[in-house]
Amino acid sequence: MTTITINKRTKAGKLLFEMAKLLSEKEKGVTIKEDEKPRYNKETEKAIADARLGLGLIKADSVEELFEKLKS
Repeated sequence: MTTITINKRTKAGKLLFEMAKLLSEKEKGVTIKEDEKPRYNKETEKAIADARLGLGLIKADSVEELFEKLKS
């Protein structure tokens, strides 16, 4: 058995991982086991996802307006 570490954030890593997934679906001798831990804790991961969706963001046209909104 051989273990290969793939950085899925790189172009080559993404390509290699996709090829391995295809092989694992068609061939019995290839299995994929992902042991990657999340980069952040669950609360931070949720906050990042919410920010990407625009949930809970405060929008303001100026710094002064932002501070007023944050005070109230």
